[in-house]
Amino acid sequence: MISYLEECKIIIEQVMKSEENNILHGANLMTRTVAQDGVIHVSGGHCHIYAMETFYRAGGLVPINPLLPHIFATAPRTQAYSDHIYEVEGIGSTIFADQCVSTNDCIILASIAGRTIPVVDIALAAKKRGLPVIALQSLAFSRQTTPKHSSGLFLSDIADVTIDLHIPYGDAVIELEGLSEKCCPVSSVIGFTVIQALVTQTVCNLAESGLTPLVWVSSNLDRGDEINKEHILSMKGRVSCL
Repeated sequence: MISYLEECKIIIEQVMKSEENNILHGANLMTRTVAQDGVIHVSGGHCHIYAMETFYRAGGLVPINPLLPHIFATAPRTQAYSDHIYEVEGIGSTIFADQCVSTNDCIILASIAGRTIPVVDIALAAKKRGLPVIALQSLAFSRQTTPKHSSGLFLSDIADVTIDLHIPYGDAVIELEGLSEKCCPVSSVIGFTVIQALVTQTVCNLAESGLTPLVWVSSNLDRGDEINKEHILSMKGRVSCL
């Protein structure tokens, strides 16, 4: 356990040292979106957990639209099905075409290796519609792989700003005697830390500019459901999961 926490700490410190400007750049794009009454779309990661991490979370921004299509859900389907879907071009762009999108919006996309086919699809579709693309990707990982998409592009080749997550090739970080492969992935810990840093900086930017950002509250607060219901009504038709 101690080794794993130390590995995560080392990578987070690398991100803090080298990615500050990129995080600020990404947060500025998000701030502009919210200030112009736009929506921040989010997708990517293992079973699209980055979208889940940012949607309807206590303390999180309200105008976030998670791209959570049922076709990408692992359960109750088999992992073989999931693996196949992630190899099919065109699904991502079709999913994005079904979203309510304006030119004031932006999108955050996560792909640790930067070559997940649906994520690259969505990035290309978003750029065609004029949206700034914020990428979460590990460049060290990507450099040891080749693109899967027929365009020959990685996510970072399309994005307006790429935040390097500094995750090592293969994601896992712990070597144990007797095991031929490393264990213990760090992508979720690092990626979630970065995406929450983006959201936090955006909220701070909005507050500093005199705007009051809409923020979800915990449903366990006495007035939590009442407050959140108002937010839900304000975003109906713009956030697909509401």
